[in-house]
Amino acid sequence: MGLLLLLIIGAAMCEDQAAGAENATMSMDNVTVDANVTSNVTAEAAPLSLQYIWSLSLSSGEQITMALNQSGSELFGSAKYEGAEPWNGVVVGSVNDNSVDLVLTALKGKSLVPIVLKGSYSEDTITGTYSVYSPTGVVDSGKFTAMWINPDTSVYTPAVITEAAPPAPAAQTNATETEETTTTKQPTQLSTRKFFDVTEKKEEIFSSPASIIPPAMGMSALT
Repeated sequence: MGLLLLLIIGAAMCEDQAAGAENATMSMDNVTVDANVTSNVTAEAAPLSLQYIWSLSLSSGEQITMALNQSGSELFGSAKYEGAEPWNGVVVGSVNDNSVDLVLTALKGKSLVPIVLKGSYSEDTITGTYSVYSPTGVVDSGKFTAMWINPDTSVYTPAVITEAAPPAPAAQTNATETEETTTTKQPTQLSTRKFFDVTEKKEEIFSSPASIIPPAMGMSALT
């Protein structure tokens, strides 16, 4: 009887140990599965890094330089065009897997011109299509290609914009000066008349009728 009891107790202990070992194995398996799931989620969540200086070519012929910074999947930065009519602009967008969406807003003169770019990244290059918008709608569209040229975005410098000199004001001429300039001054002509000395003709004068000389005027007036 005692031996049978010992055998029963030993069998129960063996079953308990086997169950504990199986539970431990299952727990370890769960930990392994959880670790794999976490690793996969982390790998999928890591966005593609596009933080570079890019050379962007539009099919319209414009060659634009972009400096993209990145925070997670969000993209932001600056852009410039240094052609005949240079401009500066800002860029915002996002990256999702290999898809890249950007909106480049250029300051052309005194107007803000948005350029929407939709493309995909592959082998250091973004390719896709673009559309240029105005307040009335799309004014231009085509294809673009962007290649990164520098990983250091801190060396980016904006385009130098030279403001056109204002037109010179019309010359204002003083009216008086104009009149003096345009009026032909006639030279002063000296009189060619000979001075008449009345004393030389006093005899003839006084031989004339008395009514010619006023009574108040005597000979003293002519001497």
